[in-house]
Amino acid sequence: MAEFKTHFTITSIGSSIASTMLFASAIATPQEVLLYFTLGVVGGLLPDIDSDNSLPVRMLFTFIATVISFLVMFKQPPENTAVELLLVWMGSFVFIKYFLFSLFTKITVHRGIIHSIPASVFFGFISTILLYRIFHFNEFVAWMAGMFVFGGYIIHLLLDELYSINLTGFKIKKSAGTAFKFGSASDLKSTFFIYLAIVLLFLATPEHSHFFSIILDTSTYHHLKFFPSDNWFSELTFYQSKFP
Repeated sequence: MAEFKTHFTITSIGSSIASTMLFASAIATPQEVLLYFTLGVVGGLLPDIDSDNSLPVRMLFTFIATVISFLVMFKQPPENTAVELLLVWMGSFVFIKYFLFSLFTKITVHRGIIHSIPASVFFGFISTILLYRIFHFNEFVAWMAGMFVFGGYIIHLLLDELYSINLTGFKIKKSAGTAFKFGSASDLKSTFFIYLAIVLLFLATPEHSHFFSIILDTSTYHHLKFFPSDNWFSELTFYQSKFP
């Protein structure tokens, strides 16, 4: 399977391209672009969270815990003092980093159901629900963020499958088919429960018709231009002067 560096690099590139297209289409603000990019990268690393003791996995959980803790802190009333906000951040971080990580490693098996297509849908729905119902982003942003998690996850699975093919000798490694799969024949219980979870999570997601009507409408992208019609970088700006 592909190593951590490869997953991080490819998902970063993919998330950068996708989020830049949204920004160029004028359907994502700079802040939303950063959110989508970050969640795309997280999605690209998530399948390896079932590797209990690897350094990249511990780093990933630390990163996820840090980001979520900041989101929790940002949602606190402005009347809170600095110490109160810090305690909220620390409490969230410790809970996610240590309690959830320990619980997750006990109930998952490496290269099990976590490395699967339904798992990508599961985590995409989880992200959408969290951003909409817990952090109160609007429906469109929540769904787009979930899509980036899903997309990064799929990239990871595809990379693992590509690395299971020895192109020099045209040989298929034993790991082939263990990542980009729709379930696990050896673990039917986990397969059943993740599909059940997907159905239940979908019922908890925000209304989606508005999101897909915008994304699938070609007029949404009328601002998007791939190449300049005149001189290149004629509108390039690094800062905006406050003086006339």
